[in-house]
Amino acid sequence: MPNLLAQGTDVGYAFLGPAIPKRIKAYQTGITLGAYQRSGVVVADGNHPSEDLSPWRHATFLIQETVVTDAEGRLVLEAALCETTDPDGDLTWCTLWRKAEGPATLQLIAGTGKWEGISGQGEMLGFVANRADDYVMPKWTIHWEVDREKGQTPDVPIEEGRYAYHDVGFSIHGPHTVEATKELANGFRLEVNNQSGVLLSENREASSPRNFATSFDRGTTVMKGEKRIADVMLLEDTDPDGDVVWLCHLWWYGTGPGRYRFIGGIGKWEGITGEGKTLGVLRYRKDDHWMLRSEMYWNINREE
Repeated sequence: MPNLLAQGTDVGYAFLGPAIPKRIKAYQTGITLGAYQRSGVVVADGNHPSEDLSPWRHATFLIQETVVTDAEGRLVLEAALCETTDPDGDLTWCTLWRKAEGPATLQLIAGTGKWEGISGQGEMLGFVANRADDYVMPKWTIHWEVDREKGQTPDVPIEEGRYAYHDVGFSIHGPHTVEATKELANGFRLEVNNQSGVLLSENREASSPRNFATSFDRGTTVMKGEKRIADVMLLEDTDPDGDVVWLCHLWWYGTGPGRYRFIGGIGKWEGITGEGKTLGVLRYRKDDHWMLRSEMYWNINREE
């Protein structure tokens, strides 16, 4: 049985400011990827042990999102990394995945402080009200539980036969470009940043979402003084055909390898699920560029 310290099911609202464009990228396939950032606050009501014990109660909200539209400007899908900071300075992160014809699903992936070991699922329930400006008020529900024994990024072995596809490759990234910082009363500093790079498989002929691909990463680096505690990033990888996958990347430094999880994809990568991990740094450098080796496993589960 899990070592549950707390659990609950919350329903609430988010009050989000205008979408701030970070990058707009048009593809020859006719789609456009718009990278945006939204911030705001979130308020929760729900069934949990204490009136004040909820990761999404009276928290601030930061969303790093990509909105995909077709040639006519119609929504194809939305992929996002959502970050909440509660009044104590403890954080949670979840991914959001929304296709035009389906619900917006939420997956809790990590937390700090009292939320270390958090996991759970939820979904968006529509909008509280339609507004004439660029502010939005989505309603959501999420079930969560805290199992401290899980830690931040447990190195769980891949089950044999679980995935049909496997790839080992390299990622060469430029520096983290810091867009904003936030100092917390508990001594942590949050650095909102982005990073670009290229990806290459060891097998140059591999059919892989990360072979000859470009990468655009956004998220938060958690710092304490000059020490890097963690990176929590939304990865957006585009292959030569213009097909895209999104992943979350969690790396708690000093606790094991960084972990990857596929969120979803488009084109030949539609229906992708899977995971992976870092295999180490190829070579340490004197500048602020990175050269990593990683291993990925995935399945393709397309809807009929």
